[in-house]
Amino acid sequence: MAGVVVLDTGAVLALAARPTRETTRRLHAALSVARGRGALVRVPSTVLAEAYRGGSQDANVDRAIDRAGRVVTTGRRMARLAGGLLASNRLDSCHVVDALVVATVVALGGGIVVTGDPDDMNVLAAP
Repeated sequence: MAGVVVLDTGAVLALAARPTRETTRRLHAALSVARGRGALVRVPSTVLAEAYRGGSQDANVDRAIDRAGRVVTTGRRMARLAGGLLASNRLDSCHVVDALVVATVVALGGGIVVTGDPDDMNVLAAP
């Protein structure tokens, strides 16, 4: 497999949730398999900006990130890719984080997005 798995905000929040949730258990299992196959698990820094809300939940997000993978900073190249995705799909700025998630996958050579919102990701990833 050896590729890249990029988590969106929904995936990070699912990882930060109580581990008794079925979705959370399945997500942990999928990430374990991905790492076992040599995939790099990455989280764009913009996802953290969307996930952090203050209070005790932020500590859960931090623990989830520490277990899941490395945070990558979205720089100019990814911003340009994301802007192009937004423009080509005629989407407004409320989709910036999703566009940056897709741009991260592209900039890292291709891979898989783990998301709770496949419809938006499919639109952005289509081009």
